[in-house]
Amino acid sequence: MTASEEAKDERSFVVGFMLCNTLTRAWETDLVVSASDSERDVEIDGVRCILHASANEAGKLHEIVYAVPATGATDALSLAFRHADAELSRMALQYGRSFEIAGWRVADVEYGARWRFVPFRPSALKTEPALGALSSEWSSLLRLYREARSATSPTWRLIAAGAILDAAVAARAPFDATGLDVVNHALTFDMLARSGTLTTHPEFKGATVRALHDVVEPLRMSLLSELSQLGAGAARRETGDYHGTVCLTALANLADLVARDLVLMRLRTEGDVRDAERARGMETVSA
Repeated sequence: MTASEEAKDERSFVVGFMLCNTLTRAWETDLVVSASDSERDVEIDGVRCILHASANEAGKLHEIVYAVPATGATDALSLAFRHADAELSRMALQYGRSFEIAGWRVADVEYGARWRFVPFRPSALKTEPALGALSSEWSSLLRLYREARSATSPTWRLIAAGAILDAAVAARAPFDATGLDVVNHALTFDMLARSGTLTTHPEFKGATVRALHDVVEPLRMSLLSELSQLGAGAARRETGDYHGTVCLTALANLADLVARDLVLMRLRTEGDVRDAERARGMETVSA
């Protein structure tokens, strides 16, 4: 792997994007691959590549694989991603179905190096004591947070989580409790590591919620403008831009983590979380 990373010569890479069904979350799509359309030549930014549509045992498309010439794994991945992103968008319109990238893998043919990125599958959670009864003012916020947590699109996750973040910074209900210092709340190392922003946004090290909000809010408003009215605003993320997608995803992850932290912090001022935590502690002791 080290030899591949240090090499600068152009050589052959294989890049595969594993797909999943957005509805069922199965690692396959609704498209059946036929022998006639399983492989074709494509041109990406003037570079000739080969695209192979890989089918699973049921004959359904589950991975699109590219053979691309590049000088490194990142360049190969970025090149293939630009085409894959556009290809899946065209297929969504053509078939009226959803196609989502679930993970990717890269192989350097000459040096035998391989990289793989797939979703983290967390362990099952034990049930915990429920939160106390919440007033009606929490209904919209909780629904919005569930939208953020359930979203597979980083765009929508940032929009939903960012709305909670904005309400907290602006001290709008239910974040209007006196003595609640939201803007100076620190972004922890754990948050940065789990979100992926340690590498994409190193400026957040030692920063506060205010700094995150100053980055997230303009982007959130731009994305909302693009989604609500075609051509209404300048695109903040170039279509098919792998690095831009990674940065957007990391930022959405961080906004999600911080939004939850701020909501729990606000609930603690009302005793709802404290009661649940106390009950959990008593349960642990009695066990």
